[in-house]
Amino acid sequence: MGVPLATLEVSETNVPGVIKKLKQSEWLSPEFQREFVWSTADVVALVNSIIDARPIGMITLWEQETDGALPLEPISIPDWDPIANRTGPKFFGDPTRRPGRYYALLDGRQRSTALALAFGGLRAANGLYRNSGRYFLDVAAADDAERVKFVPEKDVIKRRLSTTQIAISQGLFPLEVEDPDRIFDQWMSYLQYIRDSSFYPDKKLPTATELDRRDGILRRAFSGIIQTKIATYTVPRTYDLADICDIFATLNLTGTKVSTVDLIHSNLYSDTATTADPILLRDEIDELGELEGAVGWASSVERPELIAQFVAAMYVAAENKPAPRPIGGRREGRITSVKSRDLLALPAEHWRAVLADKPSFAAYIGAFQQAVAGGQFSLDHCPYPISAAIYVSLRWYLAHTPKLNWNQSHLDALFRAFFWRNALSRRYDQGFLTQLGTDLLKLKAYLNSTKSAEPLSSWAAAANGWLDGLVGTPVSRDQIRSVVTDGSEAGALRKAAQLLLYARAGFDVIDTTIPISYASGNLNLHHIYPKDWCANNVSGELANYLSPDRAGRDWVNSASNLMPMARTSNLQWRKKSPAQFIDEAGLSYDARPDLWTLYFVSKPAFEALRDGPDHLPEFWQLRAEALVDEMVHRMKV
Repeated sequence: MGVPLATLEVSETNVPGVIKKLKQSEWLSPEFQREFVWSTADVVALVNSIIDARPIGMITLWEQETDGALPLEPISIPDWDPIANRTGPKFFGDPTRRPGRYYALLDGRQRSTALALAFGGLRAANGLYRNSGRYFLDVAAADDAERVKFVPEKDVIKRRLSTTQIAISQGLFPLEVEDPDRIFDQWMSYLQYIRDSSFYPDKKLPTATELDRRDGILRRAFSGIIQTKIATYTVPRTYDLADICDIFATLNLTGTKVSTVDLIHSNLYSDTATTADPILLRDEIDELGELEGAVGWASSVERPELIAQFVAAMYVAAENKPAPRPIGGRREGRITSVKSRDLLALPAEHWRAVLADKPSFAAYIGAFQQAVAGGQFSLDHCPYPISAAIYVSLRWYLAHTPKLNWNQSHLDALFRAFFWRNALSRRYDQGFLTQLGTDLLKLKAYLNSTKSAEPLSSWAAAANGWLDGLVGTPVSRDQIRSVVTDGSEAGALRKAAQLLLYARAGFDVIDTTIPISYASGNLNLHHIYPKDWCANNVSGELANYLSPDRAGRDWVNSASNLMPMARTSNLQWRKKSPAQFIDEAGLSYDARPDLWTLYFVSKPAFEALRDGPDHLPEFWQLRAEALVDEMVHRMKV
């Protein structure tokens, strides 16, 4: 480059400063940059780092000229554009505005967008998009890792969290900065509200000790938001586009994230390098993933930390275990959770014992799937796949502990009810790291309290009452019905609504010779009333179901309208209405009743499907009730 290095400028700002520059369109994104790809968990992790005043990286800017040729726009996220009737950008800032000086974001768009989401109030208006929601500081959280909460906008409305007083009454303080120049006033108000009885249910303040703890969380959070410095590296306007291309090439080589599993792999190899069989963790995880039961659950590439969390849970459940591995030059205390620090403290002896019996490990993962859903499914289809660590670790404990009064039947029944209650109540939303260890030990203790002569039926009745105290009473039929009839549900609830459909898939209902199980690699859910057909029939009474605005939910993409089906069958089915296809294909319920029933289509529901479009509401309602019935059943021991 022909420009002296001295012309490059390094400076710093803080979170309110970033929000102000983005909102005023002083920092703009080149149109050719990739879309925002961070997950909610990524945003939460960034906010936690800010609250703890940890380094969060650098932002690289390029100073622009008024008539610059580089196409720029404010940062944005996808949202529904009702005017264009399609997905479009939801801008943070005015795309038509240009201040006197403005800059292009060469590197840091993902981080900047995350800050706008968490602190700037940027969010999708349409609930079908994943960034439709708000971020809160939860001062009632028992663990620092769980203090930042993302709440979907649908729940914000349902819980009335847009009203500050109601949010604070639930321990939730909005992270959105109302005015970057007055953030101090906003957070000073929070510190007053936390001790104001009018902000609490029944005007009852928490204990003085709890108030002090919450006050401390608020103060540390505000300090982190103000004091966390974001470094900015500014490239002057004298650089041309060719120079910038070189900079992009350099930036794309940096920023590789070292995962916890990378560190564990290195530690294990270091600890066992002098033995005859050093532990190569990534190879071991891949070998595990090839065994029946663990296929789709163990991979050195896709979420390898999950296997480390399973192994940590086994350690927590075990009675006699080796001492934890020293971390950072000091002896660690007890391992009680599946947090990163606990994973790093797992001793090589424990890893060796677990990996020596990978077939059993894989079988326990497969048994978890059978216990909760009656079939196989991948971790991608599982609400809170980390919860499988509890089941796997208790199976490990059962196999290695003599003279227990309970067996796999007790565990399967208890854990199935725990799993479904936990998933449908979203109890593990962003808060499982500490809670999982606690739940594991409580489930273990309850199972160990089983009396040898106690009949399973009376044990089950008592177990339901015990689960009421641990997880809470099962969610209502109405709540479950809302989940299975609304395709706009996201996250754990969406996965819970569809899980049984994935797990029950075996053979195609149109051509029963085609296997569509998870093991076949040919498993997909397809629309029973095709999407195109639904889009073309939004009129009359059907609009009450086919129009999300009128229905108040997305019936079309809900679990009630999805079924496992072979791709070849779907290609034929989706071109016609269900009634027309059933008639032309000569399908009948009585020819394959077990398969239709397995996919939650009863004989009355099949007849409604066959009788034509006017019976669409009847079919969806019958199918929803069949799904609800099964989920209600699975929430009971």
